[in-house]
Amino acid sequence: MIVGNKKSFAVEFTQSESNPKMGYGKVWIQNEFYGTKEDLIYFQGYLISLLDELINTKEIDFEFEKLSDSELFECFENKPNRDDYLIRGATFTDDFIAYGFEKNGDVNLIWKIRNDKEILFSDLIDYETEIKFCHTEKLEIENIKSELQEKNSL
Repeated sequence: MIVGNKKSFAVEFTQSESNPKMGYGKVWIQNEFYGTKEDLIYFQGYLISLLDELINTKEIDFEFEKLSDSELFECFENKPNRDDYLIRGATFTDDFIAYGFEKNGDVNLIWKIRNDKEILFSDLIDYETEIKFCHTEKLEIENIKSELQEKNSL
């Protein structure tokens, strides 16, 4: 099932037949996906926690619009408080390094696939290595989270 619109923000999730509390999911933001749909995850503990992490991103106090994607990514990598913006995610996002922040009611996510470990999932083998930078309204993430929880209430 896909909840939302991949062009802005969506979550793709397939419930496990053997355990309804688990399944396979990934996040779509502006037609780019974050995560792998091949890793079995806990719905509440991993997927919903990632959405909460995105909803609760911190505001930034600098202008990012004039920075290239690589400059912005490096800015977060080199910040003394980089952990404040690091998106920890869960096992289905372990192959990525991502930072999130809020600006003007939008949640911004900047990420890239890791190049320091072997890729195990087929949907990530040909994943582009350049930095991805996308945004969506915080309200949209909150609405999709609510809809997912309604559809997957246990």
